[in-house]
Amino acid sequence: EPFPQADPSLAAPELEEQMTHARALSALARAAREEIGARVRQPLRRLRAVVPGPPPAGEVLQLLKDEINVKEVDFADTADGLTALSARPRFRSLGRRFGKRTQEAAARIRALGHAELAAFRDDGGEVRVRVGGEHAVIGPGDFDLVSEAQGDWVVRSDGRCVAALDPALDEELLREGLARDLVNRVQRARKDEGLAVTDRIRLGVAGGPGVVAAAREHSARIARETLAVAVEAGDELGAEFASRHECHVAGERAELGVLAVS
Repeated sequence: EPFPQADPSLAAPELEEQMTHARALSALARAAREEIGARVRQPLRRLRAVVPGPPPAGEVLQLLKDEINVKEVDFADTADGLTALSARPRFRSLGRRFGKRTQEAAARIRALGHAELAAFRDDGGEVRVRVGGEHAVIGPGDFDLVSEAQGDWVVRSDGRCVAALDPALDEELLREGLARDLVNRVQRARKDEGLAVTDRIRLGVAGGPGVVAAAREHSARIARETLAVAVEAGDELGAEFASRHECHVAGERAELGVLAVS
């Protein structure tokens, strides 16, 4: 459980509220990641969020970043910059009111702009459209309010919190994702070799250009997380690696050499 329940006798109300918001954003962001098909170990650049109160900060914010695997989390006051509102006509209701002019009424409703619909959402009341040369009052029963993400952002909301995830992947993010996958494959190789969790190793990594580039760029992290005293990456494994493990990392072929050292 990444967000443990705080002890009410120890935690301040604001901290408890931050934790509640972090849990909600985590669930929404995970749903957004699933929609875009992002691997668990693939980091993404940013999350934009709206919460009804104090946003997660400090350690709670870092927990949120780690849980949803994003580099940055930005908070906004409203979701207006993340989503656009549109109106979807309810033809049964419109048909009873407008008869032969139902299609005209529906077209006027579809043409309503974001500002008009945001005012309707926030203040309630009614919207006026012109049908058959006359103004007609349109109420909640005549259309559904639809919120859609702007641009390529993937937006999820639970009615109180909003999470918008940027799905764009650049080369830097892709290499980091490959490096994290490599750590996972090396840990499996260590287990297959029967190594103790404290055993030090020399690690060889060979494979496609993406795998090699990721291993070289993130060699320090890979070494730290796999207890490797050295990480050697190239087109082929050195002859000293008698034990070799073939695998695929994000669609690329990789070969790992694990050599225990005293």
